[in-house]
Amino acid sequence: MEILKDIIELIEYPVLIIDKSGQIVCYNKKFKEFSWIKDLEGKYYFEVLRFSEAHEILKDNKIKDFEKEINLGINANKYTFILKSSQDIRIIALKPGENKEESELKKKLLGQISHELKTPIAVISSIVETGEATGKIDSIFSEKVLDRIKKLDLALNNAIVITKIQLGLIHIERTRINLLSFLEDVLRDSLPEHYYINTKLFIDKDKAIETDPYILKTITKNIFLNSLIHGKEPIYVSFYEKTLTIKDSGMGFKEKELIELNKEEGSAGLGTAIVKSLSKLTGIHTHFSNENGAKVEIEF
Repeated sequence: MEILKDIIELIEYPVLIIDKSGQIVCYNKKFKEFSWIKDLEGKYYFEVLRFSEAHEILKDNKIKDFEKEINLGINANKYTFILKSSQDIRIIALKPGENKEESELKKKLLGQISHELKTPIAVISSIVETGEATGKIDSIFSEKVLDRIKKLDLALNNAIVITKIQLGLIHIERTRINLLSFLEDVLRDSLPEHYYINTKLFIDKDKAIETDPYILKTITKNIFLNSLIHGKEPIYVSFYEKTLTIKDSGMGFKEKELIELNKEEGSAGLGTAIVKSLSKLTGIHTHFSNENGAKVEIEF
């Protein structure tokens, strides 16, 4: 039963398990936050289901499996009501849906960020770099501008990633990549040149892994930028026995941050939230610790 409890805690929406008599076996934290339990003729159920078809289904022990989209609450929010029976238990879940209007708005936002905002940023970067190369723009000023542009670009990329996750538009496409050349490209793309030079890569030239390049790029780019903003150079990157380690030379994570970061659903900011969400999608395990600086381990 303890294993069952651990499993349902991994589910990101309310789940309740009852026995044949309607008595509670266990439920996850999401269920506790979502609703409260009432008794009706010895049968336990989601209070919010009282006036829905799902309520009648729960009262009928003959129904073993059931799944249907229902509307709940004053705002008629959409949920998929799921009932599964296995031997002497019944598993009840409410999976949140999303209305078409919200979905369309997110898709429009995705298009605007991708084209209306990122294109001008790329143009500005090109102008600044050309100005510095021709001596028309001071190199110190250019460095500061390009540094801020990279941070803004990361923020926009994160907004795109979050929206794609919510819309279910991230599809896992694994391919074999050379890890060293891949990370060199990511570093050149995400860090100013002098920071890139102070990043030490301890990875064999022929080391290859199989993963989704887009997701790994987003994860590592966030970690590198977080090291730049909150940590201190040099940054050390190594790969050993299927684990990629990125470590900076700063003060490290605060104790409360570490506790939160290593929780299943915890994070310490937008960047780490995205790192953990994408890692979960691809089955990558992340671990955060301190070792003469902030240390992030990515286990494939």
